[in-house]
Amino acid sequence: MIAIEDKIILEALEPEKLTSGGVILPDTSTEASDRGKVLYVGPGRSVVSSGTVGEIPMQTRVGDIVAYPKNLARKVEVDGNDYYVIREAELLMIISRGEKQNG
Repeated sequence: MIAIEDKIILEALEPEKLTSGGVILPDTSTEASDRGKVLYVGPGRSVVSSGTVGEIPMQTRVGDIVAYPKNLARKVEVDGNDYYVIREAELLMIISRGEKQNG
């Protein structure tokens, strides 16, 4: 799979049912957003300003754990596996960074 432009491809992670303080979260608390692991990152979006073409670099990288709104991510099935595609600007936050890639 190859992510294009400013899109990222995620695999969904199981929602956490317990907070760090030991509070059990009801199912309704995880309905609006979800967490996922970034599998593929597009090259970024090209922009034109005053006749000059530039790139907006991506902030996410492979391996990052992110929060995303469920209603904006598009579910895609590939070889029997479910993946989610979303624009980077639609992510809510980067929860933790993945391994730094060489290069």
